[in-house]
Amino acid sequence: MTVVEIAGLRFGEGMPKICVPLIGRGSPALLHEALSVRDLPADLFEWRADFFFGGFELGMRALHESRLGKPLLCTLRTEREGGQAALLPEEYEAKLTRLLDVGGFELLDIELSCGEERVTRLVEKAKAKGIGVVLSSHDFLDTPPEEEIYQTLVRMHRLGGDLPKVAVTPREPRDVLALLAATLRAHDAFGPVITMAMGEMGKLTRVSGQVFGSCVTFGAGAGASAPGQINAEDLRAILEDLAPV
Repeated sequence: MTVVEIAGLRFGEGMPKICVPLIGRGSPALLHEALSVRDLPADLFEWRADFFFGGFELGMRALHESRLGKPLLCTLRTEREGGQAALLPEEYEAKLTRLLDVGGFELLDIELSCGEERVTRLVEKAKAKGIGVVLSSHDFLDTPPEEEIYQTLVRMHRLGGDLPKVAVTPREPRDVLALLAATLRAHDAFGPVITMAMGEMGKLTRVSGQVFGSCVTFGAGAGASAPGQINAEDLRAILEDLAPV
């Protein structure tokens, strides 16, 4: 069994790790949100910096003041990937480079859609600072065929992603099966990945990682950052109930 260890978390071992997103729009809101969710059954937190109005330093200061006590994944989600940040690829690279300079977190989300050359540079910068990489792709319209999903995960792994991540939008049950099949193939080929089908139809994928190989699942805290996220406390209860004896 392949395990990826980052910041003391062993991804791919035991139950999928629960990641709770933080979406506060200003320093007071972010601090209040972080304080309100820090006791949830989360293994790590995700700061969605694209929701935040203010500099990265202000956001990190608020998060440090909250003393979350868990590893932090930083994500600057662009509009083309379903987020709030209206950035061209070159602007996105510059923003992530700035975020790496600020530091104070353990994992960084890098969008595959910014281009392989930019991905390669950002991955190298992150790893030079000892920061784990979630290399991600999101489809809010459809679900690609199983083979395409699998090849995307393989490509992310080859580009240096510690945890390749694919999120899709299912239109029918077969789409959910396609995602799960690609997840299992990728996990068997090179190790843990992060996958999910969004929306109501995809909720099954958020709790089945222990079977198919998705090592992180996102649970809502004060608010959800994507459609179909399950409340973190409910998510923990479901994962524990499904865990093998």
